[in-house]
Amino acid sequence: MVNEIFLNLIKVVIHGLFGFLLSMILVPIYLKIAFYFNLTDKPFRKDAPIASETLKEKAGTPTVAGVIMWIPPLFLAILFFVLSKIFGGIFEFLNFLSRRETYLVLAGLFLGGFFGLIDDLLRQFNYQGLRRRDTFVIYLVIGLIFAWWFITKLNFNFIDFVDKRIYVGVLWFLIYFLFVFLAVVLSGDITDGVDGLFGGLSFLILLTLTIFAFLNKDYNLASFGSALMGSILTYLWFNFYPAKFFDGNTGSFSVSVAIVLMSFFTQSSLILPLLTPIFVLEAGSVLLQLFSKKVFKRKIFLSTPIHHHFKSLGWHESSITFRFWMINLIGCIFSVIIYLIFKIY
Repeated sequence: MVNEIFLNLIKVVIHGLFGFLLSMILVPIYLKIAFYFNLTDKPFRKDAPIASETLKEKAGTPTVAGVIMWIPPLFLAILFFVLSKIFGGIFEFLNFLSRRETYLVLAGLFLGGFFGLIDDLLRQFNYQGLRRRDTFVIYLVIGLIFAWWFITKLNFNFIDFVDKRIYVGVLWFLIYFLFVFLAVVLSGDITDGVDGLFGGLSFLILLTLTIFAFLNKDYNLASFGSALMGSILTYLWFNFYPAKFFDGNTGSFSVSVAIVLMSFFTQSSLILPLLTPIFVLEAGSVLLQLFSKKVFKRKIFLSTPIHHHFKSLGWHESSITFRFWMINLIGCIFSVIIYLIFKIY
C-alpha cells in the first residue's frame, strides 16, 4: 500500500517535471512563430473604452501562448502510450492514458485549446474574433457533447461530492453540468486579463484537483493534472508582470474546460465556487455591471471585469494579481479541508 502510493507520487511528480520541461522547449519555437506571423495582442474594444485604455501599454505583446500550456500534456499522453506499447517496462508505468480517467479530460483540453486558437487567429485579422454569442454557442455545443458522454457512457444521473451521491435524474444532471461547464469556462476567460492572474489561479485550482484525484487513487488523472500544472508553470514564468507573452483564448478555454472535467471526475463540482472564488468575483462583477446599467442606467464599477476596476483606481497589476492569488489560495485550502472531512466521515 505504502509502496503503491509512493511510486504513484513519483509518477505524478515526473509528469509535472516533463510538462514543465517540454513547455520550456516550446517557448522559443512559439516565439519565433508569433513574431514571424505578427501574432500580437490587440486590446482595443469599442464596448470597453476604459479597459482598452488601461491595456494600451500591452499592444504588440505576443499572444496565443496558450499552446505551450495544452500541447505538452497531450504530447506526453500520446508519447508514453506509444512507448508503452513498443517497449513496456518503465514506459508502461509512465503511461497515463486511461479510458476511465483521462480520455475525456484530454479531449476537453484539446477542444478548448483548438477552438480558442481559432478565435485568437480570427482576432489577428479583424481585431474582434468570435462574437460573444458565437463563443457561447460553441462552448454550449461542446458542453452538450461532454454531458452526453457522462450520461450515456458513464451513466451519470447523479451529482457526486466525495463519497456522497445525490441522484437527480438525467435531465437535472444535464442542466447542472451545462451550467457548471459554461460558468467556469466563460468566467475563466473573463478572469484572464492581468499579467500572471489566470496562470496563477489555474495552477492553484489544478493543484487542488490533482490532490483530490490522488486521494481517490485516480493516479492517471493526477498525472494529467500534474503535467498540465507543469506547463502552466512555464507559462507563468514568462507571463508574470511584465508579461513576455499572453495565452489568448486558446489558453484560458483549454485550461478552464480541463478544470470542469477534473472537478466532475474528482467528485468536487459542488465546491467549485469555493475552489474558484476569483472566477466567481470576476464574472459576478460583469453581471452586476450589466444589470445596473440596464436597470438603473448607471455603473457600479469603473470598468469590468473587476481587475480593470482596481487598475483604473491606480492599483499596480502585480498587486492585483498577488492579492487575488491569496484569496483563491484561501478558497483552495478550505476546499481541501472540506473534502478531507467528507472523505473521512
